[in-house]
Amino acid sequence: MLKIVSFYYVYPHLLKRMESFPRPLNYQAKKISNISDSFELTPSPSSLFFEMNSTHEAAIFSLYQRSLINIERNIVSLEKQNLPNELIQEFKTDKLTKSDLFKILVECLPKVKLDGNNGLKAKSGLMEYKYD
Repeated sequence: MLKIVSFYYVYPHLLKRMESFPRPLNYQAKKISNISDSFELTPSPSSLFFEMNSTHEAAIFSLYQRSLINIERNIVSLEKQNLPNELIQEFKTDKLTKSDLFKILVECLPKVKLDGNNGLKAKSGLMEYKYD
């Protein structure tokens, strides 16, 4: 899920390419339709997602090595007590954290079922879902 959230953070306009929105994302359809289109031509989302995998893995490993996250049973959790104060202040003043897009990414996407025909893997087309 973390990789999908970070993918849509970088390419939010690709949320609009989902064939249909799974619940509870479907309640955000109007906000998603208002996301600005990219000024550049974006390749296939699934190819792009696959190409970003090594970057995702490196970023997760780097955060883990710095004790900023913990990984247990494939669940990544933030180690808030280890976050630098400067970073916390940056988040508090950052405009993105108050945007509809941010709320969709951190509040709605994680609630969406990942597997199955109606899951996020299937609807986004980013990952294989048929053998879940």
